[in-house]
Amino acid sequence: MNFDLFDFVFIVFAALTVGLAISVLVTKDLARAAFFLAFCFIGVAITYIFLNAEFIGLIQILVYVGAINVLILFGIMITKTKLRGGGSCE
Repeated sequence: MNFDLFDFVFIVFAALTVGLAISVLVTKDLARAAFFLAFCFIGVAITYIFLNAEFIGLIQILVYVGAINVLILFGIMITKTKLRGGGSCE
């Protein structure tokens, strides 16, 4: 089997995506887990682009990285201020 540069880069990005997904599960800090999840979403989008599904890759970046991960980070920031004994929300 011949491996060219395309195959090598695809395998590297696939392995990086799996490693980031594992680090989401292993880490204890929620903010780091959210950033690892964002990078994992970007890795999945790059994998889609390598598989000639450019539209799905771009939608993956826009929807998941741009919207869902930002909502997760906002939720983490809001709950962390409540857990630290911040001001009342009433």
